[in-house]
Amino acid sequence: MQVTVENVSELGRRMTVTVEDANIDQVVQERLKSIRPTVKMSGFRPGKVPMKMVEQSHGATTRRDVIDNLVQSSMQEAFTQEEINPAGPPHIEAMKEEDSSLVYTMVYDVFPDVKEIKLDDINIEKTVAEVQDDDVDGMLDTLREQRMTWEPLKRAAKESDGVTIDFVGSIDGDEFDGGTGTDTLVVIGAGNMLPEFENQLIGTKSGQELTITMTFPDDYRAEHLRGKEASFDITVKSVAKKKLPKLDKDFAQLCGVDDGIAALKKEVRANMTRELSTAVKAQNKRKVMEGLTANNEVTLPDAPVEREAEFLMEQAKTNLRNQGVNVEGIPFDVNNFKDNAKQRVALSLLIGKIISDNGITPDEARVKEVIDGIASSYEDPEDVVKFYMNDQQKLSEIQMMVVEDAVVEWIYDRVKVEEKSSTFSEVMNSAAA
Repeated sequence: MQVTVENVSELGRRMTVTVEDANIDQVVQERLKSIRPTVKMSGFRPGKVPMKMVEQSHGATTRRDVIDNLVQSSMQEAFTQEEINPAGPPHIEAMKEEDSSLVYTMVYDVFPDVKEIKLDDINIEKTVAEVQDDDVDGMLDTLREQRMTWEPLKRAAKESDGVTIDFVGSIDGDEFDGGTGTDTLVVIGAGNMLPEFENQLIGTKSGQELTITMTFPDDYRAEHLRGKEASFDITVKSVAKKKLPKLDKDFAQLCGVDDGIAALKKEVRANMTRELSTAVKAQNKRKVMEGLTANNEVTLPDAPVEREAEFLMEQAKTNLRNQGVNVEGIPFDVNNFKDNAKQRVALSLLIGKIISDNGITPDEARVKEVIDGIASSYEDPEDVVKFYMNDQQKLSEIQMMVVEDAVVEWIYDRVKVEEKSSTFSEVMNSAAA
């Protein structure tokens, strides 16, 4: 087999492959003979169809299959021989048969050859943060909110109270879809209903009946209601205030801790510290990677960027589906994911260069440490550890994570780093955003 390669652009290549002694006619005849016993044709018994008629009915398809198989096998051999890793599927530009040989030309893109990693102009702001006592107290307050109950009141409702109502809404005397509710809890000021609706419940009492009017905003989610004035006939079923549980042993047990509030605080702090550590690490890694790509311009082939953009788009759809959103009517455009895809493809090439140049491999002790950290948040840590160690794909993901951490440390050692103190809330809000 003869192979020639020429450059047609910075990343574009044209390869001509000559498969000598292809003997396509001979292979086609052998293939037709092999399928003849299975060919069915009216007027002939199985296996007795004349070869000429087999050629007429199956010859063209068989020839295409023979040539396709020959191209695929020789193409892979040619790439291996020339030590080429194409960036995407090649496109066959021309093909012809010459005597017993097959000659075809294909064009494809290659990945860029990253010559060096430039770090001179990179300045990185490294976030540092610790869980403070106030953070723990705030989390305990959140836990109390999650476990609060409602205490019925005889007085009139005010801000933050919960008012349970039945209501029937109408526009110009006609009820409208979504305008009715039974035993609906409205927490005044919480924003679950429109403010104009909630505010008119201030001052109401249990058993009271009233009618309120309001105008839907021009940007209201339901188009048919935008800008329209509606009236609501309301029956107040009850008025109640929040009752938060006391921070005592019973509350600790309610949270799954049997050894009292001190033990609960200790566990809450440990969980928050673990969450904060993960978020800080992710935030700092993102800053390092952004600095790396910003300082190292890479010319990218189209194919891997297209693939990555498609992947990101499908990932976005999956995330929305997991949140219960119907994505069928959403006009997704793969072009909206191109910038992020380019960043990710460029980053993978730069990281690969750092890894190969410096012989960075996953430190097994660090891999075990990461897996143990993941397992520690589960009820049966040993089972989780066994799961990761026995699943090659999951283990590979952890190993790659450890390698990327090593790359981040390698970059930290070679750039200007300035530490910036942050709070638990700031870091977690940034992570959520």
